[in-house]
Amino acid sequence: MQTLEGLKKRIKTTKSLKDIVGSMKTLSAVSVGQYEKSAKSLDNYSAVIEKAIYAVLKNKTLFAKKNKPINQKVIAIVFGSDQGLVGKFNKAIMDFSFDYLNKNNIDKKNITLIVAGKSLASKIVASGYDIDTLFNMPSSVKIMISVAKKIILRLSELSVEDRNTDDNFSFTKENLKVLLFFNKKISASSFSQEVIQLLPVDMQFLNKVKSLNWETKKIPMFRASDTLLFSYFIKQLLFVNVYKAIAQSLAAEHFTRMITMQNAEKNIDEHLEEMNLEYQQRRQTEITNELLDVVSGAEVLKQKKN
Repeated sequence: MQTLEGLKKRIKTTKSLKDIVGSMKTLSAVSVGQYEKSAKSLDNYSAVIEKAIYAVLKNKTLFAKKNKPINQKVIAIVFGSDQGLVGKFNKAIMDFSFDYLNKNNIDKKNITLIVAGKSLASKIVASGYDIDTLFNMPSSVKIMISVAKKIILRLSELSVEDRNTDDNFSFTKENLKVLLFFNKKISASSFSQEVIQLLPVDMQFLNKVKSLNWETKKIPMFRASDTLLFSYFIKQLLFVNVYKAIAQSLAAEHFTRMITMQNAEKNIDEHLEEMNLEYQQRRQTEITNELLDVVSGAEVLKQKKN
């Protein structure tokens, strides 16, 4: 049985652990707000890009290739975490990604994986998939731009642009698809998995852009090639989507870690309550035994005196 002094030290150590867990919970709560704010900060920029695309597409006819792709290649960009203490965060996005690819009959040999997050990467490798490129998840808001740029650069290296010089635009390359998988915080108590198709550009999105209402009757004029302009704006839009996916994934990660720390803090409180109760009971028993020893000793001395 543990001594009273040992139990006292154990209580002290548990209190120190509670302080650490509390600090981690607070840090995660602050981080959630920062990353959510970062994701929202690009909404206005995204709206400006859409208006720029509208100006380029205003007098263009959109059409998509209807032929069924053969041996379609897929570049899957999956965001997870570098660190632990996130529960099923990494497993959830991994299972969601592979289930999505399987349901769409994508052959495993045609999948190129770009993964962000060492902890997620270890799970993916253990499941039998090869990873083409591995990135570390940003540790702060300032580093997010750098990571997003590196992912876009690697994406450009892996993909081949489909250039068109006709008056009509074809914005799809049917044998190549780029998908973005990430976790997203959806409420004060849960997160879900999201998938975004980066390429080919979604025709519904382009039709939505073409239906935008311009604030004035004057549409911007430009001299550069509309094809080059469109390509530039689409790249900017890809960057925005990748950046926002990183921010939303990090917000979900820290949210999950905050919930984990909150549960850990609750368990520590319950454990402390049990240990304090045990300490008090054992201390009371020890005091009682000491009093009994004093009384017994007094009785012995009294008997000797008589």
